[in-house]
Amino acid sequence: MNYKLSPGDYRTLGVALRGDTAVFTFEVKTDAKVVIHLYDRKKKPLEKIALDESYRMGRLYSVAIKGFSWEETAYLLERDGEIVVDPYATRIYGRERWAERRRVKEHYRVLSGIASSRYRFKHPSPQIEASDMIMYKLHMRGFTMMRGLTEELSGNVSGMKRKLKELKELGVTSLEFLPLYEFEEMQYRLKTVEETSRKPKLVPDEAYGVNYWGYGKADYMAPKVAYFGKEHPEQQMKEMVDRIHALGMEIIMEISFAPELSADYMLDVLHHWVQEYHVDGFHLLGYGLPMERIAEDALLGRTKIFHDHFDGAILEREKQYKYKHLFVYDQAFLYPLRKLQNHMDGSIIEFANMMKRQNEAYGFVNYAANNNGFTLRDVYSYSEKHNDSNGEENRDGDNYNFSHNYGQEGETKSKAIQNIRMTHIRTALTTVLTGQGIPLLLAGDEAGNSQQGNNNAYCQDNELGWTEFSRQKRFRELRKFTKNMIAFRKEHKVLSLPKPMEMSDYKHKGIPDLSYHGKEPWTMWLSDDMKSIGILYDGAYAGEESDVMLLFNFYFGEDSFALPKLNGRRKWYEIMNTTDGEFKSVLLKNQKEQIVPGGSVTILVGKKEH
Repeated sequence: MNYKLSPGDYRTLGVALRGDTAVFTFEVKTDAKVVIHLYDRKKKPLEKIALDESYRMGRLYSVAIKGFSWEETAYLLERDGEIVVDPYATRIYGRERWAERRRVKEHYRVLSGIASSRYRFKHPSPQIEASDMIMYKLHMRGFTMMRGLTEELSGNVSGMKRKLKELKELGVTSLEFLPLYEFEEMQYRLKTVEETSRKPKLVPDEAYGVNYWGYGKADYMAPKVAYFGKEHPEQQMKEMVDRIHALGMEIIMEISFAPELSADYMLDVLHHWVQEYHVDGFHLLGYGLPMERIAEDALLGRTKIFHDHFDGAILEREKQYKYKHLFVYDQAFLYPLRKLQNHMDGSIIEFANMMKRQNEAYGFVNYAANNNGFTLRDVYSYSEKHNDSNGEENRDGDNYNFSHNYGQEGETKSKAIQNIRMTHIRTALTTVLTGQGIPLLLAGDEAGNSQQGNNNAYCQDNELGWTEFSRQKRFRELRKFTKNMIAFRKEHKVLSLPKPMEMSDYKHKGIPDLSYHGKEPWTMWLSDDMKSIGILYDGAYAGEESDVMLLFNFYFGEDSFALPKLNGRRKWYEIMNTTDGEFKSVLLKNQKEQIVPGGSVTILVGKKEH
């Protein structure tokens, strides 16, 4: 085949298209031979292009190649004694169908590809303030597999696009997706094969499971073809991002970085998704990540970065920037709530501190359930984890769940137990959606999704791991409840102020911005023998004319709360109690005291009489 080589420009790692010329730039670590292997899209070899030292500068090789139809061409790199996929590949060939069995015979082999989409975005990022965010975490495949969609629309971007509007209507602002980049979903081990003329070698064995979540080693710069289609998957993903932005929502990508990756590479990956796909943020998983470099990277200065831990010095330096873009994403909110709800030595002091967890320079994410644990329904349905179907003899998954089954392990027909569980679910959702940090909902928690007690469904590509939207009446009502709670949060911005509460009347509004109340009003102290707390938010600190009071009762039985006298002609109205979850606006006959049933939350609003 006729083709022409010339020196590359060393500017962009990976492959950059310049008209009909492709510039390959990649790193080598040894002096072993360097060859670019070219194939067609069906993996048929086209050419082997050996490179000499004239194309090398430092540890980089860069060569411009002309003479191929690059949209139809795949490649591998031979370097350092191995033939490998380019870590900077923007498309992957070979995983067009999810967990396709024929790939076992091909030893799971894939090829690097070159994305050529020149999509023009029509809608800019909505740039949602942290205080306005409602996060929703979902799995592209699992979210669309049990939604009554056709086979062509299930498990992929086509089905996802059809469900975006309902998430908008729920009140969600920020969609966090589990990995959308290319990963090997078929789990397999290597086996030794004896060869008569050569040394024994390792080859892939039969697949033994599915990497459903997508964590681990991956091809981080290519959208997953099984999600986005084999024809121009990069364009399909960009269209999805554009549609999300058109609806006024933003997209957060979860990325699980393998430990052996370099800091430079990780930054290149983040830059790629921001520049090429207009992604709004990243939830970063992994150990030893270069968080200082990521936090201070100028290009990522308005990209939301979520991680479970930031060094204190990194967070302190955030004060110099106007835009809040670092967020602590951990389980600190989850544990105090579960301990109190399930009567496992919970601390009301710890709980109160989590409810007002906030910082002016950086933020926090609050949730009651996440994909690496029980679903919210299962938190109150199972006292033990049930991960036997994962094939690890129930040894995997978190052992510290602070869950409770309330009388029967798993599903029950007992109305009494069902009512207790529903109250706890509504209480947890209310707590998450009234905490000052960013609330995060796990997909399906608003609709009664269960994983049958499995708290580590990383390998469950089936109905257990997929998201179920129950059609039972109580769960249809739960979705309506969640929508109402989100609307309540958005209506009362005093619940989500971007600055920490000072628990004083520093603006001279008449009462403190936040205050605690119990059997007596204006409680100035808390102790761990207490299992209830009233929290009053002065709406004037958010420019609002009404106040909000949350009455949390974690005792088994009912408890009474003293109600502080309101300024002016305002009166207390009951909005909702989580025992039934019904929203209303009822003037309290007794303006001095409110009784709250055990294990529930009552929301009051102080406002002028109708």
